[in-house]
Amino acid sequence: MDNKETLFLIQNITHQAINPMSGVIGALDNLIDGVVPEHKREQRLRRARSQLEYTVSLIRNLSYFAEYASGNTASISHSSLKTTVIPQAVIESAQFFQDQGQNEHIKIELENRTIQNCVHGDPNLLKQVFMNLIDNGVKYGKPGSTLTIKNNLQKRTNDLIITFEGYSEPFSNDEDLFEIGYRAKSAQQRTSSGSGLGLHICKLIIENAFNGTISAHHSLAGVTKFEIRIPNGFIK
Repeated sequence: MDNKETLFLIQNITHQAINPMSGVIGALDNLIDGVVPEHKREQRLRRARSQLEYTVSLIRNLSYFAEYASGNTASISHSSLKTTVIPQAVIESAQFFQDQGQNEHIKIELENRTIQNCVHGDPNLLKQVFMNLIDNGVKYGKPGSTLTIKNNLQKRTNDLIITFEGYSEPFSNDEDLFEIGYRAKSAQQRTSSGSGLGLHICKLIIENAFNGTISAHHSLAGVTKFEIRIPNGFIK
């Protein structure tokens, strides 16, 4: 990445972080001044909390990227050798987007949650991937649809397959959604939010911390599917 690309990325992320923080400050000022009616106070507080969560996720993404860009990939690939229970990690990640999903009329659903597939690796890194994909699914999903998350072991290879699937804004399968700073044309038209960094971070984490792969496909029926494949050497 050259200096111009780096500068553009920093400006973009800074802009994306300032906007929600300004919203939080404005909401708190209104609450302190008593401008917000009593029956709307909880709604405003929840909205402010969601904005803070988004900013934290954005900063976390930037931190992971900075560490990788510095060449310190060892800390990512050997960051914390713990056991991650997939359904638990998905549920903990999804809870940050329940309010946002309700506002967008998008349901987040984890199938086969009783299947306790486990992965050997840093839970925080894997949850960051899940959070980015859920955020993407809610942000660009179609109102009234469901973002369905599944995890299964492939019989032939014993690899773990985790999928995030739902109706969303279209994109060409020729587009590299995981390229740094990249945002699909449909996403640019729909919303100004998003740094173009989240999916790239997903790719870095899955490839470097779990020696796996991540891919995206959009069908003619309007369904977007993200698939994570983690090799059996990391399965507990």
